[in-house]
Amino acid sequence: MDEVAAIELGQKLRSARLRAGLSTTQVADSAALPAEAYARMERGKLLPTLRALDALCQILHIRPAWLQRPSVPAP
Repeated sequence: MDEVAAIELGQKLRSARLRAGLSTTQVADSAALPAEAYARMERGKLLPTLRALDALCQILHIRPAWLQRPSVPAP
């Protein structure tokens, strides 16, 4: 796992979650993920599967491409 990429992805997930006004538990439940797994994603300790990433993007109203770009403001 690319540690830098995982950390940056986690920061973006957290930023999008906070903008959406959701808790980590709410996001995890909506994405059918264990809360601890989602929390690890935000901390950059776990990369989501493609299925989980798709669900997270829908829940957080973000595009997958935004998660791949280095430090680009959210749409």
